[in-house]
Amino acid sequence: MLDLLGHPLDQARALLEAEGYAVEVRETRPPRPDVHLFGALRVVRQTFASGTARLVVVHERYAPRPRGA
Repeated sequence: MLDLLGHPLDQARALLEAEGYAVEVRETRPPRPDVHLFGALRVVRQTFASGTARLVVVHERYAPRPRGA
């Protein structure tokens, strides 16, 4: 089984598909609605079942949104 934690999503997806896995992706976000998300999506959780890899991804960085934006 591949350990893809911390990998960029595109790289993780390519590695998994090359191994024959179907890939499902879900993005998670901070609970605060007033943040700006940016940077690459990275894998923070992975599970495997029946030939499917399920990845949870999050943006590398976030910052508070400027007031009035």
